[in-house]
Amino acid sequence: MASAGERLRTRARRLWRWLFPEEVALSEEDRRAIEAVYPTLDLRRVSFHRGLPHYLKGLAQGMVLPASLSPWRCRIYIAPRCWRGDSVADPGLLLHEAFHALQVQESGPGLGALHPFLILYVACAARNGFFYSHRHPMEADAYHLAGKRSSLFESRRAAGSLDLAEIATRTSGLAFWRKLARSSPGAGTLLSMPMLPLWLLAWTGAVALLWVARLLVEGIGAVAAAVLWVTGFLLSLLQL
Repeated sequence: MASAGERLRTRARRLWRWLFPEEVALSEEDRRAIEAVYPTLDLRRVSFHRGLPHYLKGLAQGMVLPASLSPWRCRIYIAPRCWRGDSVADPGLLLHEAFHALQVQESGPGLGALHPFLILYVACAARNGFFYSHRHPMEADAYHLAGKRSSLFESRRAAGSLDLAEIATRTSGLAFWRKLARSSPGAGTLLSMPMLPLWLLAWTGAVALLWVARLLVEGIGAVAAAVLWVTGFLLSLLQL
């Protein structure tokens, strides 16, 4: 039976993993597939994680976020149930999320919440009423390539004619300003241009607030995990 100290340290590790999903090495098969489909994606700037961020657990299968402290890096999160050993069980899901990583790369540098990818993604979601669907322009681009039955990857694989070289995609076609303008109020009218700076400012501020809330949760959780671990360690010493 585990001692009180061991139980506390186990809780500390679980809390830490709840906050910060573990980084894992991608299998060679998965890595080669991404490199074949996205030859311009710099995988040295992409990390892969088994698990989802704490605020999305149970709500999605995969997620891509810019790194908190690096202007160029991003993280691909895949839910634990979607792994088979060291490989992602659904290659379409992996390629879909890798498309978002290409969008992050092409959106340019940023830092945490102040990243063009996040600001554009939330602005486009606002236009869509914050309903996740294929009508989200950044999701539509990703789903065109992979992630559903009618996507290029899945449809060709089902037909038995899949050649990754034939669906190779060198650019995500992000078009930051065009997509931002289309998402703003009055899009397609004379009102869109005057509204664009306000639209950009509004969603930059909203994303920044959400990011601060996330950092607060993670900061408090990290301190709690540290306290649990240290307490458990000291209890284990006293029991020796």
